[in-house]
Amino acid sequence: MNQTTPTPERRPIPRIVKRPARRTVRRIYSAGGVPFRRADVGEASPGSVQVALIATAGGNRWQLPKGRLEPGEEAVQAAIREVEEETGLRTVVEVFLRTVEYSYTDTYRREIPETVYKRVDFYLLRVVGGELSDLSFEVDGVLWTTPEEALQRLTFSGERECVRQALEHWT
Repeated sequence: MNQTTPTPERRPIPRIVKRPARRTVRRIYSAGGVPFRRADVGEASPGSVQVALIATAGGNRWQLPKGRLEPGEEAVQAAIREVEEETGLRTVVEVFLRTVEYSYTDTYRREIPETVYKRVDFYLLRVVGGELSDLSFEVDGVLWTTPEEALQRLTFSGERECVRQALEHWT
């Protein structure tokens, strides 16, 4: 007689599945502008328009000045304040240009990436005082440029659209 030893029941080894951490979401409402001036007599094209741009990301990203609204602040107030904080220029509003909406993934100093949905209201802002300056800790460089050159330099398509709309206003 053949006796067999019963074998213990084999259970599968549980698989450890590492699920990705749940991504958080943040919504940001900002405002900014296309600060402009008329070129002075003695410059290349007296009377022509110049636009102020800022550089960020170590000077690799050219953009329009913008920033978050403070509690209780209207978008137009934030646009004027942010332009002055980031460029040193005092401005007045000529006209609302457009709202730009976009999203990105924020991984800066985060263990879990965060999806950011951002809305920015842009205004055409005529410079009435101040000096163009890169003294803000948020800014790596500043530049007066023609609108045409701004269209070439600006990193983001939504901001290029703002300058295109400004060009229509000036013509």
